[in-house]
Amino acid sequence: MRLEAAVGYCQGEEDSFAAGIKAASVALEKTNGRADAVFVFGAIKYDQQRMIDGINSKVKDAVLVGCSTDGEIVTDGYMEDSVSLMVLNSDEFSFSVGYGLNAHQDAQKTAQDAINMALGHLEGKSPSICFLFGDGTKANGVDLIEGAKTVLGKKFHIVGGLAGDGFKFEKTYQYCNNQVITNGGVSLLITGDITVATGVKHGWTSIGRERIVTKAQGNVVYGLDGESVFKIYEDYLGERADELPGVAFEFPFGIIDKNKQEYLRCPVGIDKELGTITFAGEVPVGAIVRMTTGTTIDAIKAAREASEHALSGLGQGVTPAAIFIFDCCARKKVFGRRTQKEIDAIQGVLGEKVPMIGFYTYGEIAPVVEGTGTGTIGTSAFHNLTDAIVVFGK
Repeated sequence: MRLEAAVGYCQGEEDSFAAGIKAASVALEKTNGRADAVFVFGAIKYDQQRMIDGINSKVKDAVLVGCSTDGEIVTDGYMEDSVSLMVLNSDEFSFSVGYGLNAHQDAQKTAQDAINMALGHLEGKSPSICFLFGDGTKANGVDLIEGAKTVLGKKFHIVGGLAGDGFKFEKTYQYCNNQVITNGGVSLLITGDITVATGVKHGWTSIGRERIVTKAQGNVVYGLDGESVFKIYEDYLGERADELPGVAFEFPFGIIDKNKQEYLRCPVGIDKELGTITFAGEVPVGAIVRMTTGTTIDAIKAAREASEHALSGLGQGVTPAAIFIFDCCARKKVFGRRTQKEIDAIQGVLGEKVPMIGFYTYGEIAPVVEGTGTGTIGTSAFHNLTDAIVVFGK
């Protein structure tokens, strides 16, 4: 057995411990009770510790990693208010987890601590991929990834996302074995010759001219080309400016930084008096920005294209064995009742019955191409409003 994956979930059970047991039991029925590693994505409605205790009462000695969400994704489709999990088993791969705390103070150190702890359990084996989940309300996503890179290297395959809390933006949770933490980060490392491919796409199209970020601090932008960023944004939106900040999800900023990385940043806060916009992620001074827009049709098309890119990345003769989806909570808001259509598009490419797990995040972690020409490399980055797809092959 090279890789075995099985998904289980529970929806509708009010008792948190029982919900954890039921979700784990469904997956374990498909693996004859075996569990080497478990990914868990749980709704904020549950008592997080009791939910994890319920799962651990069934999976016993498996390593466990995951976080709270703004919605869960499984093979059967889009879920809300569920406990969803995937069990992975392999005789050829090893799994190890770790955690770090105090993400609000130093997210880079949080990631470093989580990964170093996981590395310490590998007994000298070299990891092939890292799953990283951080606090969605406390952790700076850019810093979290940079911290991981200082340990694993700039080109290392790091994927995952920031935890959610049902779109409340108050408090999120991260899971590591039998522990539930907050204001932290957790990692899972996998060793072995694993076949993995990713697809990352958003579907939004640039509008208007390019501008330069001339004043910013972290994720708060003051000026573009020396002008108030809010005034520029207001002018773009015209009559729809009255709908701010709610309309912001439909018009994220496309960013190109000094490393030629391209990604989206979604406005999450606006101060009209100061003329500033706060984004869901760092926007560096000197970056090139353009406003973007799109439709649900464009976004669904992007999900399909990301899936096709991941499938082709597996190589000839390799088929999907497990699918991981890290999708932005803002995309879910844009899709509304059409949320399931995006999942259908992904499964239409990668397979309807392939075990799939994922969640709606407060920021996605996945590789991008950095640089131009012969100097390009693949490196993981922090995204907003993006569909990040990770596929294991068999």
